[in-house]
Amino acid sequence: MADSIYRELSKRLMFENSQLLQQIWQRVANETEAEIICYLPANAAQVAEKFNLSVDEATRILEELFKRGAAFKKSKPKGAEYRPPKHIVQFHDATLLWKGAPADFKKLWVEFMNTEYPPLLEVVTKAGIPSFMRVIPINATIQPQSQVLVYEDAYRMIEQAKELAVVDCVCRLSHGNCNKPLNVCIQVNNGATYTLERGTGRAITKEEAFEILKISEEAGLVHMTENKGFGNAICNCCSCCCEMLRFAGNRATHGVVAKSRFTATVHATNCNGCALCTSVCPVHAIEVNEVATVDAEMCIGCGLCATQCPSGAITLHETRPKEHIPV
Repeated sequence: MADSIYRELSKRLMFENSQLLQQIWQRVANETEAEIICYLPANAAQVAEKFNLSVDEATRILEELFKRGAAFKKSKPKGAEYRPPKHIVQFHDATLLWKGAPADFKKLWVEFMNTEYPPLLEVVTKAGIPSFMRVIPINATIQPQSQVLVYEDAYRMIEQAKELAVVDCVCRLSHGNCNKPLNVCIQVNNGATYTLERGTGRAITKEEAFEILKISEEAGLVHMTENKGFGNAICNCCSCCCEMLRFAGNRATHGVVAKSRFTATVHATNCNGCALCTSVCPVHAIEVNEVATVDAEMCIGCGLCATQCPSGAITLHETRPKEHIPV
């Protein structure tokens, strides 16, 4: 029974045959807890009745699963309703911030993400399936006459946020491939409420959030959020650790990240061929042969190249309609 319940949980995340993911599930939940996760969505009273538990015991188990990142809750008139993770990215990000995780937990996730996760990204790219995450361009690099939507500007997203928090970047936390800033994953509104209730982050002011964005841009990190209008987080990602961005530079898997509506454009007469842009581009979309040229198919429209161009030869131009971003 135990193997089948963990296999079922893995199946729901599109990895039915993954032994690694089943091992991760086994560390997150015992067999009874795994059965409860499979039963969700439900509230504590429903879980208590289904599994012959007291409501207090059912609440205790659900809250523990919530803290581990294996269950998510939402306020309802009849009490909090708990649901399982929607997809592998959500499960990955939530569980890696679990403070009580066993010693081998990060190692298992890294092995899974390095070996079994990439084939899914190839399927996503080939089939044109919408990505979980989208690039937010650096507004200062966008051509002035372009119309920038609120959710295409990280600073304006923060300005309109009702609640903010920050957590460690789970990708750099687990992979540790660089020394880029760690405590820079900004949680917005519902995302902030969630992480503060779990105790995995700290509340921040808008001024602190603006400073985090500035530090991240200076460190060459890419702003990303969920691939919808106004997301619950603003991630600041590196190309060596990020479970999305590090695959975006490969043609077979580049569909894992939804591009911004903008593409980098080089004004050849201003380009001095210094090649600084090639060193900061996170997806290797720029080449320099006397002057820089951009591979429009691979460019994700982040604007990092424009921030580093000493001659101002690069700007972001609007190349996709508003409808490119799901709302």
